Formats: sequence, C-alpha cells, structure tokens
Amino acid sequence: MKRLICPALAASFFFFLLSQSTHAAAFTPGDLVVVRVGDGIAALTGNATLANLLEYTPGGSLIQTIPLPIAAVGANQPLTLSGSATSEGFLTLSANGQYLTMGGYAAVPGTLTPQTSTPSAVNRVVGRIDMSGNIDTTTSLTDANSGSNMRSAVSSDGVNIWTSGNAGSGLGASAGVRYTTLGSTTSVRVDSTSSNMRVVNIFSGQLYVSSFTGTFVGVSSVGTGLPTTASSSAITPLPGMPTTGTHSAYDFWFKDSSTLYVADDGSAANLGGIQKWTLGGGTWTLQYTLLNNGTATTAVRGLAGTVDGSGNAVLYGTTGSSLLTVTDTGASASLTILATAPVNTAFRGVELLVVPEPGMAGLTLAGLLALLAFRRIRSSRES
Repeated sequence: MKRLICPALAASFFFFLLSQSTHAAAFTPGDLVVVRVGDGIAALTGNATLANLLEYTPGGSLIQTIPLPIAAVGANQPLTLSGSATSEGFLTLSANGQYLTMGGYAAVPGTLTPQTSTPSAVNRVVGRIDMSGNIDTTTSLTDANSGSNMRSAVSSDGVNIWTSGNAGSGLGASAGVRYTTLGSTTSVRVDSTSSNMRVVNIFSGQLYVSSFTGTFVGVSSVGTGLPTTASSSAITPLPGMPTTGTHSAYDFWFKDSSTLYVADDGSAANLGGIQKWTLGGGTWTLQYTLLNNGTATTAVRGLAGTVDGSGNAVLYGTTGSSLLTVTDTGASASLTILATAPVNTAFRGVELLVVPEPGMAGLTLAGLLALLAFRRIRSSRES
C-alpha cells in the first residue's frame, strides 16, 4: 500500500534540503539577522511552517540563510512557527551579546495549528543561536503557553532564559513571562499580573515586556532585575505609558536609559509606526511617531537599533513584507526599504548584532588595529 505524502510537507522538506546546500558561517558583528517564515511555495496558514534566519548587512545585502530545524535530532527539537501568526518569531540578542534567542514549536512543518495545542502535545521550544550560527533547540517546554502562542525569548547569558506569550481560556497559569534554563523541559511563571504578553527583552540588567491587554498597552518592567522565582514579580507599566486606548506595542529598543523606541502595528490614527518615548522627571512621554504622517503609516512589529556617529538612533524594523530602516533625525524622517519578503513568506523578528566598543584607553595597539580594520571592512560592505 502506497503512503501519501502531504504536498505542503513535501514542498517544505524540498526547500529545507535546498537550504542545506551550504553550512552556516559565523555571523559578522554589525549585521542584521531577520526571521523569515514560509517556504516560498505554499501559502502561509496557521499550521506549523518552516522558518529561516537571514543575515543582512545594514545596507540590505543578503549574506546567508540559515534554516531552523524541522526535525528532531537527539535532544534538539524542530523549531517552526505558525505561518500566519504575526505575533510570533521575535528575535532578541542576549544581554552578553553572544546569543540570539527566539520561541517556536516542536512541530514538523504541516502540523495543524500548533499554537492551539497543549504544550505536552506540542512542546514550546526556545531556539538559542550562537555567533557561529549553531542552533540549540534542546529547551523544549511542556508547561508553557497552553492553547496559544509562544512569542519571544531572551537570555542574559545563553543559559538563563525568559519567555513571553499567551494561553488559552482558563489556562493563564501557563502564560505570561516565564523563566527557564537551557535544555530544560519545564519553566516557572515569574509574573503575577497579566497573561497575554508579547515581546520580552533585557536592558541594563532589567527585564521588560510589551503587551496589548487590559491596562498593559505599552512597555512594562517585570519585577526588579531578572526574576527567576514563581509568581514573584508584578508587571508594571513604565510611568507615563498608556493604560487605556488602542496602542499595539510589539518589539522595542532602548537607545539609552531615557530614550525608548516602540514598534506599533496600529493604524495611523492609533499611532502605528515607531514611537519615540523619552524619560524626564520620572515620566515617559511620547515625543512623536516615526513613519506616521497622521493619515498614513507603516505598521512595524520587529525592531532593533544602534546609534550613528552623530548620536542619532538608526532603527531597523520589520513589517510582514519588508525589512526597513529609518534614522531618527526628527518626526518626518523617511524610511528606506532594505529587503522585501518573497511571495508565500513573511518577515517576523529582527536583531542587530551589536559591535562591542571598548574604551580607547583599554585597547592594546593590536586591539586598536583590529578594531579599525573591522570598521573599514564593515564600511566597505555597507556601501
């Protein structure tokens, strides 16, 4: 008796084999890494879909494509995403700058709506990617985000990991912000406040999360520092952040301790675009929204940034269809499209591989020459 193979699964496997024709190379500091979901063949649906990591120069040149695993190998699990879920696939850089992390599902491509499953049936997986392009998916959780989406993950050091996401009706104990460690199968919910969390990240030793639920419609701190114990921390909106309204915050980036950029996928009237918030007198204030002229906007979900030589924030964002950049020289600053997602694919998260900037006094002559050489290489690649 012949066995029938699902066409979508066959197409995904074919695409995966093609992607394996070259081995991942080490990432280059200063480049961008983008999560792209879809095989370019089958239309995106709510079913489990393969994803890739794409490395781009800041100028938009594609350097390499690294496929995320679609099958279990030893303790490593598949890492797929729901093809149509715009709230998944966010990418973060660890606090020590050595690892990228993201969340997904231990499901082979074609698995029906993994986000509606229990985590015991379809584990929620954290992918940890080192700077050599090696992918670890041994963190496969049986107790997180039951009946809903795992959205993001962040690590301080590649071992300690925090995740964010939602849960189905009556399953809130499995949602919120959770803590686990590399290779674990269980986690603990560290927040005691709300369940439907979006993107989690770390800045200056403090854990933060974005959300759009109840009175949490912006960016909030999670307890004090990096909480690791069950139900130990309140989620507290940053002072001045809205607690009502129609903000739809996703990814965010701190330029410094008093400047915060928030990606929002809302309409022009609802301040969709990239919001600039500044801290003064203990209160965060919205200064303006980039890419929004009041009648039209570019809705952004993924976000990363750096600072140029003039002190301006250089921002990189993703919509479903594009990778873009904008330098914040004021409210009317214009965007540049760096890359466009092919048909039957979509961009999700984006991260910038931060270049360490050691103090000049601490550099040896050899270190200084190496830093200058790297900057020349990066400049030539961006031009």
